[in-house]
Amino acid sequence: MISELRTFSAAARLGSFAAAADRVGLTQSAVSAQIRRLEQELGHALFERTGRSVTLSAAGHLSLGHAEDILALFDKMRDPAADMVVHGRLRVGAISTTHTTILAPAVASLRADYPALTLHIVPGVSMGLMDRLDAGELDAVIIVRPPFGLMPHLGWHPLVRQNFVLVVPAHLPPGDWRQIIVSQPFIRYDRRSFGGRTVDRFLQAQGIVPNTAIETEEVHAILQMVASGMGVAIVPYILAVRAMPNVRVVPLGEHTILREIGVLTMLSWTSPALDALIAHLEQARPADALLSDVGDRERAP
Repeated sequence: MISELRTFSAAARLGSFAAAADRVGLTQSAVSAQIRRLEQELGHALFERTGRSVTLSAAGHLSLGHAEDILALFDKMRDPAADMVVHGRLRVGAISTTHTTILAPAVASLRADYPALTLHIVPGVSMGLMDRLDAGELDAVIIVRPPFGLMPHLGWHPLVRQNFVLVVPAHLPPGDWRQIIVSQPFIRYDRRSFGGRTVDRFLQAQGIVPNTAIETEEVHAILQMVASGMGVAIVPYILAVRAMPNVRVVPLGEHTILREIGVLTMLSWTSPALDALIAHLEQARPADALLSDVGDRERAP
């Protein structure tokens, strides 16, 4: 019936059996015979015939869309490689500290390689983005690795690991990092975020109770506040730390704490587009970043 469906589509689009015959390479009588066979098979008329012209019947209008869907699927079956072309739309969530350092260069190279692919970038915090991935609203999220075990239906693809450092206003006199934290207003990395929880556990383990003045998830805003002399903070050592004027970095010495950035996906869903995105993110990670010491792709425990 594929031949009959192609003939039906041509006749419907061209409005003439004669024109359809030229399009599909048949005689006009052969086109008429194919349409009759298709109408007999379906049990209803597809065209209203008026002289030399034909118009779709009400049933024919409904049938045309189904016929062209079937033809499109059949053409895909004839060319399995067509399904491997990277195209379509990806919905990607990402925390703000990855937008310029990892995501932007990855998207630029991805679009250069696969111009048929479109992306919808959604900003957010790690926990919220993970919830949206789990709800099916996003296809992948670039987040801080959660401090708890991941559910078995999730896959983790590590990208970089980053040290945390103490950042202070440049004019602040040198001193022991512990003393600096307790003596200055503390701008806290939000404890509701995965990175903020890491900082909070570190402070508790060191027996340090900071004088919290401000608490926010936005690392770039924290750096701006420190540069303005509003206090000190413990933040991941991202590119913005090095680029921010009027800020000095104080290492935490042997008490190093880390966060891992990676891509979280649903193991039940994959596509050439998603695989391409992850590959380009891996290529775009900063050359001087601490690379993860786990495999390129780790299944969640």
